[in-house]
Amino acid sequence: MITEIRHIIFSNDELKLALQSVPLEGFDARRRITRIDVLEGPPPTVMVHGDAGSGETSQQIESYQLARLIVGYCRDKKIPLPKDALKTLHAQGDQLCFSIMSSLS
Repeated sequence: MITEIRHIIFSNDELKLALQSVPLEGFDARRRITRIDVLEGPPPTVMVHGDAGSGETSQQIESYQLARLIVGYCRDKKIPLPKDALKTLHAQGDQLCFSIMSSLS
């Protein structure tokens, strides 16, 4: 059996775009994101710092929310993701790595 492994690396700028284009429950996409901190896990999380007009706010995004965000963003950008592939997230410095492992016949 042949196994294919792909890694899609999200920089802070790309994470900002994802957060502003794919709605997450409880996240106001209109606020200005000032900083994103990728926190190593397991599982990894992301701390989003922003300015909501009334001052500095922070919100932690858990790994299950990140996975939903990443999959939605990849769909929007037409990045193919095999349905039956194993998908994992991990921190890679200040970036987020989305790994996809699938078996090829």
